[in-house]
Amino acid sequence: MYVKRATVRRGRSSYVYLRLVEAYREDGKVRHRVIANLGREDMLKASGQLDQLAASFARLDPPPWGTRREVGSLLLVRHYLQRLELVKIVDKAIPQHGRAQLTHGEVAAALIANRLSAPAPLYDVAGWASSAAVHELLDVPAALLGDDRLGRALEAFAPVAASVRGAAMLAAIEAFGADAARLHLDLTTLTVSGTYPGSDLVGKGWNSSRKVQRQVRVLAASNSTGVPLYVRPQPGSAAELTCLGQAMDELAALLPPGLLVVADSALGHWKNLREVDRAGLRFIVPLRESTGFFDRFLADVGHDGLRPIHYVSRREQHLPAHRRTRYRGTLRDWDVTDPKTEAVHRFRVAYIWSSEEARSVAEARERALTKAEADLARVQRGLGGHHYKTPQQVQARVNRIIGPNVHALLTVNVGAHEDRPTLTWQRDQTAIDAAAQHDGIYALATNLPGRLTASTMLRLYKDQHLVELAHRANKSVLNVRPIFLHNDDRITALVSIVGLALLIYGLIETDLRQALGPDQHLPGLLPEGRAARPTGRNILAAFQGLGATYTPNGLRLDRLTSTQRTILDHLNIALPWPEQGQD
Repeated sequence: MYVKRATVRRGRSSYVYLRLVEAYREDGKVRHRVIANLGREDMLKASGQLDQLAASFARLDPPPWGTRREVGSLLLVRHYLQRLELVKIVDKAIPQHGRAQLTHGEVAAALIANRLSAPAPLYDVAGWASSAAVHELLDVPAALLGDDRLGRALEAFAPVAASVRGAAMLAAIEAFGADAARLHLDLTTLTVSGTYPGSDLVGKGWNSSRKVQRQVRVLAASNSTGVPLYVRPQPGSAAELTCLGQAMDELAALLPPGLLVVADSALGHWKNLREVDRAGLRFIVPLRESTGFFDRFLADVGHDGLRPIHYVSRREQHLPAHRRTRYRGTLRDWDVTDPKTEAVHRFRVAYIWSSEEARSVAEARERALTKAEADLARVQRGLGGHHYKTPQQVQARVNRIIGPNVHALLTVNVGAHEDRPTLTWQRDQTAIDAAAQHDGIYALATNLPGRLTASTMLRLYKDQHLVELAHRANKSVLNVRPIFLHNDDRITALVSIVGLALLIYGLIETDLRQALGPDQHLPGLLPEGRAARPTGRNILAAFQGLGATYTPNGLRLDRLTSTQRTILDHLNIALPWPEQGQD
């Protein structure tokens, strides 16, 4: 059976009709008969019916025996897509008529699977899907994942990205019991190349390398177990405070009252904290130096007022006690009056001293002083030469050498003697000793009510690295970069869909860790069969090379390794097909 194109002429016009033709034998001869007239080709294309027909055949077309499909981590991805009901969430937000074609939810599911199974720039997704078990596991034919279809899906997804993001977060909370009482917020940047005239999303801004580049900001919110429940793109030129404010407003509207937000020092001004407090959110935020907490610490507490805090980070648990970072701290009340409303906001501040931080600051100060003195010595040796003929030239060079970090720690004198400039300097030991009083001290502000200690606040704040790990996975494991899309809607949609993939990535990691128990290692996660603590990255990697083959008896999965079997058992994932040799 095949589709035949028949040309019909009507006057000066000609039309192409599509007919479904069946070939059969009669009296030993091959004959053909028309089963159905499908209609005019141009009208079928314009109405979308031709695509629907192609989709119907693509869904029913079985590959020949011996055809192999790469399965890999798609076994895990399908399970979590189904439990989150992500396809339904997207299709509810973007209704679509006609079932034969791919829905936008199915396209989003395929893109999420692609990002978790074979992360790469958004290129030739159909080629990947044709070799992977995307049709078999997700019911998404590879032939329907062309670039045009992906582009239409991304543009349709962008306007509803916020609602899908919120619904997916709530689904994770309901289906997996993900804890959303405390969320750690942080921003990162995705550098993009090319020109984006008139773009509201791609803009120039400061990135983590202290360079101004074209970028898109990405905000993530991870819970206490490290699951990034909420990931949203932000304009590249937007202020960090603006991005955090918008995210907190959206999270406050989605989640029950009492949400605790842990963020970095971008929020650490009293004005910002008053606004957060007024909005009814709880927070733990490090204060900025401009709040004056150093002076208040020295006046009200002092180093003698700090008490030991028993806290050991995971990376230091294997170290002997004398090599671990030591902490001391105390908790104090701090009332802040709103100058506009004269309302008093009652906060508490935990003053924390860290031996690692103190050592790092002291070493950095010594390096800066040593470098400044070496540069001054180089100028001194060149006095009277071509570049330093006058005191004004010397002073200009000194001003460039003495940066704000050592300006108050060095006393430098520039003068002249017998028409020749002079230069002397010495360290101001009193100023250095005063600066050393601040070494290792930082302050964590909160509006949490009830019984609280500095130790509790430190432990909660130290989980901030969980959201940083989410950013790292976004960039390195899921390879959200590079971005080749030159359309704001498509970039917004792609970053949002990768954020949903990151949600599934975190759920897989957390579920397996909880199933194994705290601090448990799983054999075979590392090369040579070595045991390791499960991470999203090594869990997905454990399924690399797993495939399925079409046989006369149906699809047969490769024999599982003991590690793969253990992971599937702990996550309660059933096999879709028998393994080889189990007939």
